[in-house]
Amino acid sequence: MNKHIVAIVLCFIAFKNASAQTEKGSQNLGASFGISTTTYTTEGYDSKTKGTSYNISPNYSYFIADKLDIGTSLGFNRVVSTVKNSNPTNIKQINRELSASVFLRKYFLYNNKIGIRTGPYFTYTHNKSGTTNADAIYNSNYKSNYYRGGVNLDFVYYPTTNIGLAAGIADISYIHEKAEASNSLGAANSNTFNLRFMDNLSLSIFYVFGK
Repeated sequence: MNKHIVAIVLCFIAFKNASAQTEKGSQNLGASFGISTTTYTTEGYDSKTKGTSYNISPNYSYFIADKLDIGTSLGFNRVVSTVKNSNPTNIKQINRELSASVFLRKYFLYNNKIGIRTGPYFTYTHNKSGTTNADAIYNSNYKSNYYRGGVNLDFVYYPTTNIGLAAGIADISYIHEKAEASNSLGAANSNTFNLRFMDNLSLSIFYVFGK
């Protein structure tokens, strides 16, 4: 009889600890790390572009209700792109980005341990980019500002009471860019609709506290 009582008490404590991770008043403090690669060919110009992106982003969130948190993050991103074409001179472009985001996320978990989270976000990004080649013909520098709004989807897993892991699954967004170039291209604006699904590796680890 005593063993059954102890078992019930332990199960109750375990459930409370798990559910407290996403209860109102809980907080998350962590960081995201990402790496992605893209390769595409431009028809008519006989060129092939390959890009590699690295990013890191510390973040914080607060649960304003059970399984609903609001938060913010800061990020640094570095992108290196190389264009190869029939011209023996290859072009290399390096982008450096600083960003700030705000987000709202809803959690859907099985047994308060594993599941998904999704919600809207808005990100502002300042970008500095430089393009070079051996002949210095295409050398240029430009600055741009991105305004990005969308909805993303993450996989979430809590291996322990105070530690959580997340991985990006999908993202749909709209991007508005304002750019100023140092060469004859001058200023330019662009608008892009973006849909991504399992095309990049984005991992997060966070510490749960406050409840």
